Amino acid sequence: MNILQNDIIQFILYLAAFILIFYVIEKIVRKKWQIVKRSEAHEVNAFHKWGKRILGGIFFATIVFFPSGSGVIGALIIMMTLAFDSYMQWKHENAKREYIITFLGLIVFIVFISIGYSFDLLL
Repeated sequence: MNILQNDIIQFILYLAAFILIFYVIEKIVRKKWQIVKRSEAHEVNAFHKWGKRILGGIFFATIVFFPSGSGVIGALIIMMTLAFDSYMQWKHENAKREYIITFLGLIVFIVFISIGYSFDLLL
């Protein structure tokens, strides 16, 4: 195997480990606090829907038009989107507590990016 194949396999294993970690954490949190799982993404109002669309458009434009330096900027935009989503769920649907799962997703993503860049595991 050459170096590129080792890097790809290492990245896939790293990604799979974090997906598994988030899945386990999500199941534990949902069971502990009786948070009902939704079948699809849910926006609480029009501002939330358009905010997510605009941040998604900015992310897409950054990746397409600035591919050389868009890794960190793209990760920051994803973090902003998750933080915005979590805030809007907390502010407008506090009783449903779905914001806890979204916020945990943000934390896991930050840890994923931090460890990935620290140990050069991201492609």
